[in-house]
Amino acid sequence: MPSSTSTSHGIPTTSTSHPDDPIPQEPVYEIPQLSLKPTTSPQSPPDQHSPQSSAESVEWSSHSSDESEAPMTPVTEPQVDELVDKLESLPTAAVNFNETPKGRRASTTLISESPSDIRRILGDSETATKLISQCCGGGCCLLKTLAPDTASPDFKPVVLPDNQAFRSLNMRLGPLGLDTKLTNTFEMPPVNMSFEPIALKEANHMSMVHKEPPKYVQPHPPYQVYSAPVYHARELTKPGAEKRTFHFDLDVTDYPDEGGVDFKVGGAIGICPPNSQQIVDELFDILCIPNFVRDKPVTLKTSTGRWPTIWGDDQARELVTTRRELLTWCADIQSHPPTKQLLRVMAEYTDAPNERKILFYLCSGEGQAAFCDLRTTSHITIAQLLHAFPSSKPPLHILLSVLNQLMPRFYSLSNDPHISSARPGLPGDRRLIEMAVTIHETPDWHKDGGVRTGVGSGFMERVAQSFITSESEGVDPRSILDLRVPMFRGLMANPLSREFGGEGPMVLIGAGVGMAPFRGFILNRLKNANCANKIWLIQGVRDSMLDEIYSGELGDHEREIKKVVQSRKHRTGQSEAKYVQDEVRMQADIVWFVINALDGRIFVCGSSKGMGEGVERALMDVAMQKGGIGEAEAREFWAKKKEDMQYIAETW
Repeated sequence: MPSSTSTSHGIPTTSTSHPDDPIPQEPVYEIPQLSLKPTTSPQSPPDQHSPQSSAESVEWSSHSSDESEAPMTPVTEPQVDELVDKLESLPTAAVNFNETPKGRRASTTLISESPSDIRRILGDSETATKLISQCCGGGCCLLKTLAPDTASPDFKPVVLPDNQAFRSLNMRLGPLGLDTKLTNTFEMPPVNMSFEPIALKEANHMSMVHKEPPKYVQPHPPYQVYSAPVYHARELTKPGAEKRTFHFDLDVTDYPDEGGVDFKVGGAIGICPPNSQQIVDELFDILCIPNFVRDKPVTLKTSTGRWPTIWGDDQARELVTTRRELLTWCADIQSHPPTKQLLRVMAEYTDAPNERKILFYLCSGEGQAAFCDLRTTSHITIAQLLHAFPSSKPPLHILLSVLNQLMPRFYSLSNDPHISSARPGLPGDRRLIEMAVTIHETPDWHKDGGVRTGVGSGFMERVAQSFITSESEGVDPRSILDLRVPMFRGLMANPLSREFGGEGPMVLIGAGVGMAPFRGFILNRLKNANCANKIWLIQGVRDSMLDEIYSGELGDHEREIKKVVQSRKHRTGQSEAKYVQDEVRMQADIVWFVINALDGRIFVCGSSKGMGEGVERALMDVAMQKGGIGEAEAREFWAKKKEDMQYIAETW
């Protein structure tokens, strides 16, 4: 993280912006020309990133999302003494075994231990850092539980399952016997759904499971999901890029009217992705569900809740569906850490005594630390858990009762939807929206060194690859493949879209795919010649030759308004910025001019980890030095700008 003192960053003092001059003036913005010549100097080591959430896109909701990777500030490992000091200053955590731990988060509350105990538990700095960065925050990892007497002749140790899936969980169970007494065990959750035979009049149920979601999946009642034809798809990044990013043109000419609401610059659309057919079939195979049953129509009865409608009313339901439809479109089987409800259901339907004991242990007070570790390690799929405990075969309807709803993923528009029809070769009566998707990958336990993709970005990549492959073979994908993306007009009133407008100056700060919505901003703004010199873009990439997206697609004034920061190309000792936040400090004159100008705005979009935090600190430094104010006043200054919607930050 940047230093808390602004003086160490050397923000320039110029004739147009000086701490003693309270009236800012518009500076002359000189952009250095980028050199695309390959360097022969050794590359910087790859960035070390903190654990990422499973979310995959810009989301203006309570559902976490994260999909893009932005250049990050270097991670430094704190020493044990520093961690002890931090732990001592934190409040005591309250641990309630009767409540299921919530989703993973950074630790903000820990334990009330003495410094010596903390030091003993934390050990070396690497272990300490891992605990601080991955702890769920409940203090459960440090609970004192009575270990079984392993020396007793009656002690029967639990034999760990000998399979690759179990080993991939990296669980540290400690001494555990088949007769070990467990307390505060999580109760079996209620089952609120059932499968029943269908009536004869509904025997001809037609399922389009591999083409579009069933009608009862309603992310914005009373409207249905619209299957938008893919007009075009292409890869934005080059081979060798650390993160692959694809661009999509979706045809929304026939999108139904929804009461006058329209697509807007900077708005976001919701994508309803299906689970991959391969993962769904794998889960069917593990649960020993016969092929003829998977697609057989059944009556689903629920007693309460919104499931499987996403955002429908909380009520009992009775509808005709298939097991494949529910697993493909309604259950999130790979994005969420395991819950105690899930483990308790698995334990209830496990035959092998050793597997059953381990699952009950994870649901107990004694196993709270192991459960916490399980939730805060790398992403775990439902199939992985069932492979790890092969004798666990819960009925599908009971398993579905404890799984998370498969939620939409939100992606920002990367164009001005009102001028997209002006492109060459597009019929005048067609309307397109555009977006960029960065592929989110996590390690796959199936493959040594292999990866698997996220639900949303993985689906979009499969669509893009089908389109690109077909096009390369000389086949028209639009007429032959009929590729479609289930979507709906999502958040057209999010802060990015709502606050874009006016004729005041703007600074756009983005990294990775976070700069995608700014493409629409720039194309819209540059239609007005009077605004051409009132918009600046600071874009962060790892390597402009590989990772920069939309290069050459920002209009005639692109070279005048854009500054690209390359973290991978940065060399120690050079004067150019390494990260976006470094460039914010170098362009302090412009930042200070814009934020104090009439109707001036600063937009920030990208990953909150690293880039978002770093930019916020850099803006604080700019205000402290250019405004001649202290840290408290600078924090208050930016808080007021946020309140007045002049500083808009959308990070994930």
